[in-house]
Amino acid sequence: MVGPPGYYHRVWTPLITLWYLIWQRLQPQHTLAAVVTDARRGGADRLCPTGKHLSRRIQSRATTAFSDARQRLPLAWVYECFLTLAPPLRGPADPGMAIEVLDGSTLRFRPHGDIAKAFPPHRTRARKSYWCLGRVLVSFGARSGVATRARIASLHQSEQAMAVQLMLEALRNVLYIGDRNFGVWRVVRAARQSGGHGLVRLTRVRARRLLGKKRLPRFLDLPCQWTPTAHDQVDEGLTKEAVAGRLIIIQAARPGFRPQALYLFTTLTDAQAYPPQRLLEMYGWRWQAELNFRTVKASLELDQSEAKSADMVRKEFYAGLMAYNLVRGLMTAAAAQADCSPAQLSFANVRLLLVAVIAELWREGTTKTTRQQRLLWLLAEAAAARLPRRAKRRQSEPRAQYYTPQVFPKMKGSRAEMRRALKKCALKS
Repeated sequence: MVGPPGYYHRVWTPLITLWYLIWQRLQPQHTLAAVVTDARRGGADRLCPTGKHLSRRIQSRATTAFSDARQRLPLAWVYECFLTLAPPLRGPADPGMAIEVLDGSTLRFRPHGDIAKAFPPHRTRARKSYWCLGRVLVSFGARSGVATRARIASLHQSEQAMAVQLMLEALRNVLYIGDRNFGVWRVVRAARQSGGHGLVRLTRVRARRLLGKKRLPRFLDLPCQWTPTAHDQVDEGLTKEAVAGRLIIIQAARPGFRPQALYLFTTLTDAQAYPPQRLLEMYGWRWQAELNFRTVKASLELDQSEAKSADMVRKEFYAGLMAYNLVRGLMTAAAAQADCSPAQLSFANVRLLLVAVIAELWREGTTKTTRQQRLLWLLAEAAAARLPRRAKRRQSEPRAQYYTPQVFPKMKGSRAEMRRALKKCALKS
């Protein structure tokens, strides 16, 4: 992986800066001071040109140089590195067609610099929120969980529009699986136009409209043509052609739960190769996207960024996904060696193993044989990091919050007004 063309190489080269953006997200403390300390210790000397060790060239313990280097990195190059790193970590290619699940979420940022302009804060009729919100969309590998593609935009752009852009940009033979949010004509049209297929869940109203009947049967597997209506949006680059597919109505049953009717639409028209029960099983993989987002936002703490510019917010997001993919790639390789599913391994434990060993792998003077031995040990330990098998199901908890008394009063007015009031009190004292 080379640096961006025409880039002036300083002490903090693009490769070293990008590596420390990833390393910073893998660590429990994501501070710039931890990066400088590791660089002075020699943690990235193996990435430097011959005879130009970073640990010997850093003269100050200040974090200013690394902070400036992060700002100088071109956003397009960071995104290209994210796309380049994902395929090798996905593991061996699936026979036939790759399967990916789509899901979206939101991240929050402080209104520094141009962030409020690029990611406007959410507002209600009563008042405008302090936090700026960004909408993200990620396409995860169904089996490996590796993030193959991603987009980040403001709340003014819908997840459906982001999905259309992502598919048209990818141009790959992929089966995209999405929930009811993606069960619209523009998404399945983009999946077919990009050379792939779609499997989406429909709302009851949309399924009834597509079937043309007021009452829906309990089971159905009907070939149909999905024609856009006057209410369907046609994104730039999409044609208005009808999408050939199958409308499937099937009852999903789980032990201990009531059966639930699912309305699915798929562009996989071969009913023998993809029977309804098989499609129901494949749609069940979509839940892994929810768990993957929980890992990205909770374990790697990507739910909130402290960056000071909109470009830095985007760079941290893609670098965080690269750090997530490193752990997922290790889990995929360990699961293949242990003949189990990557979902049976603990992300948190594998991440701790990777952080512990990665310092030894990059240490100056480590021989090739020693690195191979540590990698084999890492694979064996990651394969043993299994999630516990619970003897009985966890107790269900109500989705409600108990508010305990707070020691601080409720804030009245905006934060800016409160800050000005605090400054006046400080001047008087």
